Amino acid sequence: MQNILRFFIRYRMVLSLLLLQSLGLSLTYARSLAHENLFWANVLERQAQWRGWLHSWEAYLNLRQENNVLIAELAKVRSAQEPDTTKPAVQAYEEFGFDMIPGRLMFVSHNSAEPWGLIDIGTNAGLTPPFAVLGTKGIVGIAYEASEHFSRVTPLSHPSMRISASAERTGHFGTLQWHSGNTRYADLVDVAYEAQLKPGDRIVTDARSELFPAGWLIGTIERVEVDSTQFTQTALVRLAADLNRQQGIMAAFNLRKAERDSIAP
Repeated sequence: MQNILRFFIRYRMVLSLLLLQSLGLSLTYARSLAHENLFWANVLERQAQWRGWLHSWEAYLNLRQENNVLIAELAKVRSAQEPDTTKPAVQAYEEFGFDMIPGRLMFVSHNSAEPWGLIDIGTNAGLTPPFAVLGTKGIVGIAYEASEHFSRVTPLSHPSMRISASAERTGHFGTLQWHSGNTRYADLVDVAYEAQLKPGDRIVTDARSELFPAGWLIGTIERVEVDSTQFTQTALVRLAADLNRQQGIMAAFNLRKAERDSIAP
């Protein structure tokens, strides 16, 4: 206690000056509107900084809860997009000598040298690869591999794809193969020189195919080139099916293939 008294006695002048200065500032702020506004502005600014700092920590501490909510929502969206494999297999129906089973093209990947796709139909529907995959607007490709609920599709945009095709208007046939550089185009090659192909002609599957029903749309001709040395024509065909989007499909299995092969030479 004596030390405290000695401190006040020793520094009484300094403490008195500080007290008077504090009193003077208080009276100045109390009687001056400008200083009062400045004081409260500083107070509010400090409060805002404190609340911002506090809320940032609250948001950081709530990140785990928000992440859990986002994970739950993402799982819900994915479950809505993925096929429900608990549903019974769709019953097939016969048309033009083919088993037709409706399904959906889930995706086609063009990120590698060998494009591939996936459909939500498998061996549980009674299908045995290979079988044709027909889109709502045109053919998609051929399924060569299948699991119980899914099948892997080789699309028309695959470099090795070859399909028998013909011009619907003239009946002249050729071979459809992928046109490198664009997934929406293919070439119809080895068409007879005398065929009067024109831009706008529809190209369809023909009866030579063992996998595709005849007359199913492939695309339309955009350009025709004549090779006078080989006496053939080549047509640039814009594919009817957009292989870059999800769409409804029909899996078509040829029921008469074995009978046809039995009488072939």
